[in-house]
This record gives sequence, structure tokens and C-alpha cells, in this order.
Amino acid sequence: MVVRVLSALLILANAQSSSVQQTPSEDFLSATGNPLTKEERNLLEEGKVIVELSAVAGSATKKSVAVALIDTAPEDAIGVLTRYDEFPSFMPYCKSTEVRKKDGDVSTVYFALDFPWPIGDKHYVLELTDKRHDVAGKAVFVSSWKYKPGSGNIKDSYGSWEVRAYDADQTFVRYTVFTDPGGKMPTWATNMASEVAVPKVIDGLRKKSLEKQPLTTDPGATN
Repeated sequence: MVVRVLSALLILANAQSSSVQQTPSEDFLSATGNPLTKEERNLLEEGKVIVELSAVAGSATKKSVAVALIDTAPEDAIGVLTRYDEFPSFMPYCKSTEVRKKDGDVSTVYFALDFPWPIGDKHYVLELTDKRHDVAGKAVFVSSWKYKPGSGNIKDSYGSWEVRAYDADQTFVRYTVFTDPGGKMPTWATNMASEVAVPKVIDGLRKKSLEKQPLTTDPGATN
């Protein structure tokens, strides 16, 4: 009798532990902005990157949103995404970066990129803000950026990273990016470049995060 009771308690404890470790899928937004479906969740758990391109008012260039899972803790991914001087080591086409100013959670960073023809070299300055939020009791790190007008040879750029624990072993990332190169660039070329580059960015982050570099600061933390 005692053995049965102990076994029942052990099963209950394991069930409760699993429910705590596994965050409900409703807490996560897909690339379309809707809660993850069961099918999308299965794809992510298989290691797939889900990418969605959508129209932006006033621009022929489309916005890209990607979601994926990384086999490491959120802090490992955050450590990569806040080391702006190391972006060339994992970001495709990123030739160099320079942190020109840092004021609390806001960093002003110069980027130089080398895209293949017909896009070519691009350079610009972004203002990046790193914040931690609490969503439904879960810690969420968000790094967002916007283009500093007149700082480069593009028309506009903005986007964000959302990083949060998916379960006990994996991290959920949601990557949003819009870059309008301006000029007479063929729209098809710009949108095709996004389709190719976005999954490469996710793969680069995955590999770099496995280095598990310690955080040099606590980005977005409340002072």
C-alpha cells in the first residue's frame, strides 16, 4: 500500500514538473502573428525555421518574420545578440560593426554589409534598445532597432529579436526585419535576398549561441 502511494505521488510530481517546464503553445506567436498551431510547433521541434514575408504600407519591399528554436538557454542567445562588435562572426553579409555610443539599454551601432549583386555594399547606423519584459509570468528579452535617417545608403530599416524559454532545454526566438535599400533596386531581388538571408541569420545565431559566452552585462535589466 505504501509503495502504491509513493508511486502515485512520484507520477504526480513528474506530471507537475513537466507542465511547468513546457510553456503552453498559446504563449508563442508564429511568423504570421497568430498563436503557434500544433503543426507549426511540430515543425519547430524538428529544427525547421518558419519564415513569413508580408507587405509593408508605402514600400514594395516586404517585411520578414521568422520563428525557430535553439538548443540552448535564453541567456546564451541573449549573450550573442548583445555583443554587437561580434555580429560579423555569425550574421551573413555583415562585414563590420562599430559601437559608437551606449547609453543604458540603448546602443548606437554602425553596420557595414556586403551583399551580392545586384544589392551591393550597404552601410548605416542603427539605434538598438535591449529590454526584458514579463509576459504571462515568463521572462522575455526583446532587442529592437531602428534606422538613423541619413546615416547610410539605405532608405529604412527596423526590426527586433524576441528571445524566451520554450521548455527546459530549448529557446524560442522570433526575428523580425525590414530593410528598404532604396534606389532603383529591383523589388524581386530585395525580397529574394530576405528569403535567403533570414534562415541563414537564424542558423548563425544557433551556432554562435552554442559557444555559451557569459553575459558581460545584464541587458535590459532594471537598475
